[in-house]
Amino acid sequence: MSQLDGYTMDLHILIALVDRWRPETHTFHLPTRECTITLEDVYILLGLPYGRHVVTGAPSIDWDDCF
Repeated sequence: MSQLDGYTMDLHILIALVDRWRPETHTFHLPTRECTITLEDVYILLGLPYGRHVVTGAPSIDWDDCF
């Protein structure tokens, strides 16, 4: 379960980050330096569990039904 419940989003910060995102390099260009987001950053920020069983297996979706 994520720990995002109860947090409010600061739209000013979000807009500032969107303005500084460079899709060519997948980084944020900030006044001090270039910055990227790692998977470790995501799991820490979202409070995701780690160190448990990995979700694996063949998909049970018939992809032909999706189109």
